[in-house]
Amino acid sequence: MPRPLKTGRPISPSPRQNAQLQRDIKYLEDELGATNIRVNQQQLTLENGQRVGINRPDLQFDYKGRRYDVEYDSPTSGRGPGHQSRLTANDPEATIIRIIIPEE
Repeated sequence: MPRPLKTGRPISPSPRQNAQLQRDIKYLEDELGATNIRVNQQQLTLENGQRVGINRPDLQFDYKGRRYDVEYDSPTSGRGPGHQSRLTANDPEATIIRIIIPEE
């Protein structure tokens, strides 16, 4: 399994998306106790931590025996549905979350 990189990495040129990501990581760590948190790294599975794609979900983590992949998107980018489809195809057992963050 590739080692996790620092979670302070940006996921977007959007300050709003990056700020929301950091709030979410803090919540996952401090309130939920999520593990294996990764930011902008190649997609892994829960079961054996194997890389299943070269795509890079904005955020991935394990919580209560499930793998979660999160994509942060803007209302106008149009890339989110394709990312969601790829994540699901690579790991049908993962829960995929899309978060739409309005631009200012």
